[in-house]
Amino acid sequence: MSSEESYQAILRYLTNECEPYAPGTEGNVKRKIRKAAACYVVRDGTLYYQRRQRHRKTFAELEVVLQPERRRGLIEAAHLGPGGTHHTQHQTWHDLSKTYWWRGILKQVKDYIKQCSKCQEKLDRSRPISDASEMLEELGLDLESGEESNESEDDLSNFTSPPTTASKPVKKKPQKEECCSFVSQQLIANEISASQITAAQHPIIISGKYLGYSSF
Repeated sequence: MSSEESYQAILRYLTNECEPYAPGTEGNVKRKIRKAAACYVVRDGTLYYQRRQRHRKTFAELEVVLQPERRRGLIEAAHLGPGGTHHTQHQTWHDLSKTYWWRGILKQVKDYIKQCSKCQEKLDRSRPISDASEMLEELGLDLESGEESNESEDDLSNFTSPPTTASKPVKKKPQKEECCSFVSQQLIANEISASQITAAQHPIIISGKYLGYSSF
């Protein structure tokens, strides 16, 4: 189920009291729709996403844009500044996300700027990013807005996604000190064993002739 279909399912759940689910919807999918719908509200037939504002008890209501063509138009409008200037990725995403929302909005902003010829001409890929704020801007992250998303991947991105498999436990490798200690113990044991064998051997002499050693 695509994100657009998921939004339509949420919109139906919030507006159709008689039949909130499409025919044939499975029970586990219904539960996910109900969980995701808790973050949304419908006003005048338009779906809004309620984003939790950090350090505040209120929510910012953002219009959910369903049409791909309108999404691209909104990104273009947010990217172009006064006098024909082009905003950075951070500025474009920041201005757009103040009013609108849809799943994958940041990725689409990145893809749009990558296709903008004027922005690519100005981009200096060899410029080092030394400041932390510059790095966040390159990633399209915003720490000054004081806003955070309260929508999880499982709530919307795929109502029928399979559960992830548990990762295998990682075996701990023996420490170097333990290996050295074990080798030292083996060498000492071998030396002790050799000395005991030598001490236990006695010469055999018959009729004044030396015939070798014997252990008793």
